[in-house]
Amino acid sequence: MKDLIRSLYIALIVASLTPLLLPAQTASDILRFSNTSPQGTARAIGIGGAIGGLGGDFTSLSVNPAGIGGYWKSEFMVSPVFVRNNTRSSLNGGLESQELARKFGLSNVGIVFTNTSDRGAWKAVSLGIGLNKLGNYEQEFFYQNETQGSIVDRFAGRAFGLTPDQLDGFESGPAYSSGAIYDIGNDLIYETDFDNQDQEVFQKRQLVKSEGYNNELVIGFGGNLKNKVLIGGSVGIPFVSYSSEKSYEEIDDLDVIPAFNYLNFNEYLTTEGGGVNLKLGAIFKLNNNFRLGAAFHSPTYLALTDRFTTDFTYEYNEGAGDESFTNESPEGEFEYGLTTPWKAVANAAWIIGKSGFISTDIEYIDYSSAKYDFTTNSDNVEDRIYQDEVNAEIKESYKAAVNIKLGGELAYEGFRFRLGGQLVGSPFVDDNSFEKVLTAGIGVRGNKAFLDLGFSHSSVNELYLPYQIEGAPLQNVENRIGKNNIVLTVGFKI
Repeated sequence: MKDLIRSLYIALIVASLTPLLLPAQTASDILRFSNTSPQGTARAIGIGGAIGGLGGDFTSLSVNPAGIGGYWKSEFMVSPVFVRNNTRSSLNGGLESQELARKFGLSNVGIVFTNTSDRGAWKAVSLGIGLNKLGNYEQEFFYQNETQGSIVDRFAGRAFGLTPDQLDGFESGPAYSSGAIYDIGNDLIYETDFDNQDQEVFQKRQLVKSEGYNNELVIGFGGNLKNKVLIGGSVGIPFVSYSSEKSYEEIDDLDVIPAFNYLNFNEYLTTEGGGVNLKLGAIFKLNNNFRLGAAFHSPTYLALTDRFTTDFTYEYNEGAGDESFTNESPEGEFEYGLTTPWKAVANAAWIIGKSGFISTDIEYIDYSSAKYDFTTNSDNVEDRIYQDEVNAEIKESYKAAVNIKLGGELAYEGFRFRLGGQLVGSPFVDDNSFEKVLTAGIGVRGNKAFLDLGFSHSSVNELYLPYQIEGAPLQNVENRIGKNNIVLTVGFKI
């Protein structure tokens, strides 16, 4: 009876695990590349990103490309950015730890060629090419606490029913070779040093680092029709680079688990690729003061490649002295496709003469329409089954969300003062909360050049699970993340 109960328990563990696709792309991972917000110039940052209805700013090519029709002179600009993200982490209610991630990068670089005419219906036509940042992945966090359970139970679950030479090379295989799991009865039910120790607590800790970017090369064309309508379109070519390092440890300094001393499981992942999308838009000048606009963003199709490795160290003492073994995985690689959601954008702007403006953008984005394609370069039946399972989970877990952006600018002679904010809707079903973003900026405008400085701040809470096993104690890591961006734009009229 005891063996039967144990077998049923392990079967539940196995049922909760992802298949042997490493790293296993999940429904939550798709948000990394779907939840984008163009940063671009410091002017756009300073007014909360509500640039779509104004025109005359390069960021608009990634929001409402009709904005390129608002140019009257050719222009070149470059926008370096400093990112500072602060994460406070707590494991199962333990003491908070704080880590900082800092990075210099490029938020925008672009050039616009404009041709104006006093004759004909088209008062100005412009061609723009450059780069806008859509997102960054800088984060570092650390947590530690004494909790129940062990990641070794996950490895035993993955090994259930398999012979040692059938074990995967990234988790259960290294765990077996290091002595963390073993099969005493040769019944393909793997034992661990943590069996029957469910109530014991011992230290867990992990350091997680991630970095990377989602930059969009954008090529746009548009014009000013009779000074009444701005029309434009752009082709976006996003380039994605993401990497993460995770170092997970379990330590039994008080010897509450017989034989076990220490383990260390490291995971390394890089994701790289590119894609393409199309944006179309129009801005209508109702009079000299009011403008209304609309834009549609097609889904972005990304072709991505994951490269990944792991290594595992296990230390134990069976009475004959301490033993320590380390095993490394092979280098894994997986190519797949990903389609992000489509987006619709409505814009409105009130131009207050030469004193400034107030502008707003409202975005509608259907996260449930995102999907994976694991069969692009694979005819594996398990890949197709897992693809269908994850895409079904995306439809069940996510919904359409609305993002609201509002900002304004006050002009005094050659100086500009800006404030803005965003309410970013949650993509999760049954979650109606909003992430709040606050922005500010200043600028100096001249006939030949301009200089702008923009700042944005947001805070968000997220739940991180280092591992998960059905029926086993959860390791809930609560992260409170503060995101800060400082953007400086230098531009020249040419």
